[in-house]
Amino acid sequence: IDVALLDGETGVIEQTVPMPGNVVAGYFGIYGGAVDSGDNFWGSQLGVGHIVRVDRLSMAVETFPMATSGYGMAVDRNDRVWTCSSTVGRFDYPTQTWMTNAVGGSTGCMPDGGNILWMAADPVVGVDIDTLQVVQTLDVPDAPRGISIDFNGYVWGPSLGANAAYRIDPVTGQVDTVAG
Repeated sequence: IDVALLDGETGVIEQTVPMPGNVVAGYFGIYGGAVDSGDNFWGSQLGVGHIVRVDRLSMAVETFPMATSGYGMAVDRNDRVWTCSSTVGRFDYPTQTWMTNAVGGSTGCMPDGGNILWMAADPVVGVDIDTLQVVQTLDVPDAPRGISIDFNGYVWGPSLGANAAYRIDPVTGQVDTVAG
């Protein structure tokens, strides 16, 4: 498994960083990835494996055992790394500690830039990024696989079972279905 640094304009690979042997390639390798505010790459494995940190300046690699299973992963505004499945896990790099809570998500997560981490499920689950408690749920017609937040604060999820995506207003709870 390699992590590649690409030129954002040309797509040319600028550097390739091999992953250590404890990051097992046989189960999708690095399944999720995100970058923190220091431009460091974070990656996670599907299930219970390791999270990986590649330092942007030195390209040094660190790995940390995951505290809980992960399908999705994200980095919040405080540079904390999240792995998400039915249990959410939050990793704090400076202290190298995990917090977890069984909250009922399933397939992906993304913070909204404020205080909520949204997790794909039916209903979509909003978790407070500091307390790891569920603070909001949003009902959708079908469980999404993956979650994203747009520039207007809407929560998006592509349907797992239908040929559609859902745009949810977290303030009003209104769901718009986009088919096709």
